[in-house]
Amino acid sequence: MHAEAFRARLRCGMVAVKFRNQGYAFIPRLLDAVDTRCFRNAIQNLSRLGDADYEAKTFACPDGVSLNREFWPLIWNAKLLDTIRSIIGPLPRYTRHSDIHAHRTGGWHRDSACREFQSGPDWDESRDPYQVIRVAIYLQSFAESGSMLGVLPGSHRFEERLSPREVAYWRKRSQLWHACGGGTIDAGLPEPPIIRTRRGGIPYLSPPTEPIWIKTEPGDCIIFDQRLYHSACPIHGPKYAIFLSYSPENEHCRNHLRYYLHFRKDLKYGPLDSELESELKSRSLFVEVPEPQAEAAFTRV
Repeated sequence: MHAEAFRARLRCGMVAVKFRNQGYAFIPRLLDAVDTRCFRNAIQNLSRLGDADYEAKTFACPDGVSLNREFWPLIWNAKLLDTIRSIIGPLPRYTRHSDIHAHRTGGWHRDSACREFQSGPDWDESRDPYQVIRVAIYLQSFAESGSMLGVLPGSHRFEERLSPREVAYWRKRSQLWHACGGGTIDAGLPEPPIIRTRRGGIPYLSPPTEPIWIKTEPGDCIIFDQRLYHSACPIHGPKYAIFLSYSPENEHCRNHLRYYLHFRKDLKYGPLDSELESELKSRSLFVEVPEPQAEAAFTRV
């Protein structure tokens, strides 16, 4: 084996190990400068938003990659698929869960179908391992936007319950953090754990670690387990991002498809373009959409 090929396999192996333990992997410069500019322009054309609109307007297009053929090459990008195969195995399928964003931020959440820890089929790995992954590709520099993705390492595998005293402590620390500008770039303050609440406002969970904030540059990619807690941060400039999703073809893949195509009616996922379907089949990335099932397991947390 040539030295460069050996180093490439070693890097892929290290990415896979970190992904299993931490729930995410950072892929710098997935896209080169030409492709980055091309896709950034495509988002501006689609959204009709420019760089100066970031303070007043945002754009989100669910199912965006599948609906807009100029983004299709990302689905079978060779470097991306090589990395994905090193993480989830040789036969990934495109789950059709995709988004195109301009200037969007957001709070802490999971992207999985079953978003409450250990509740629902996403957390049952007795038959198939859960390997549904989210791919986030960023098209702006950290300097111009202040954009970072926050992740809670290991939160796809465990959470911790809080005592009432811990809840009071972390709420006070959270208030102080935000009051001191903790959500802004270079504030120099660690962010407190997130306190999730059940319906009715009863606090019950915290993440196992403090967040890690990942600064991204044009063309950078972050791949993460759909069950991982993550959040965007406030921005001070334009931000453009593309999101995709892949999984081996198993019960978790089908469950994810059911959630986004049948349960999330608000996102308005439609039929797959016949040309895209043929392309996916030719590249062994296609998976049939399963029939709907009971929706009781799904939550919009």
